Amino acid sequence: MDFNILKGELDLPIYSGLSDLDAAISLNTADIASKISIPTHSIQQYLVLMDLLLPIEDGVSDACRSTTRALTVFESFDVTQPMIDAKFTSIIDALVSDNTIPLFTQGHADNILGMGDTLISRSEELNLGTIKVANVQFARSL
Repeated sequence: MDFNILKGELDLPIYSGLSDLDAAISLNTADIASKISIPTHSIQQYLVLMDLLLPIEDGVSDACRSTTRALTVFESFDVTQPMIDAKFTSIIDALVSDNTIPLFTQGHADNILGMGDTLISRSEELNLGTIKVANVQFARSL
């Protein structure tokens, strides 16, 4: 653990009135929106469960063909990368707008895009791992 990073964080005003225990809890609470990579098989499983995979694979529209190709080419969609996130979102949005797949709704799009959403803690964001009270005590003593 890099205690200099932890000390710098603990020197912020948000932690000044907190006990060592409360500071550790705050740092370890997963409440920061973040993105994670979406495995293609997770998307395919969702589409199968919603009875949408076959209509998309059998579809002849550009949206269906683009989706099918993307699900074949990508092992996962690393939506932490802005270019991939933008392209993946446009592919999913095209399915919503596609009249040939009327069963694919905005709700489906939200569910698929939501697979890439997660919450992380401030300690994870700073790559510090789990912060213990003793870590806070030591960092504050520096």
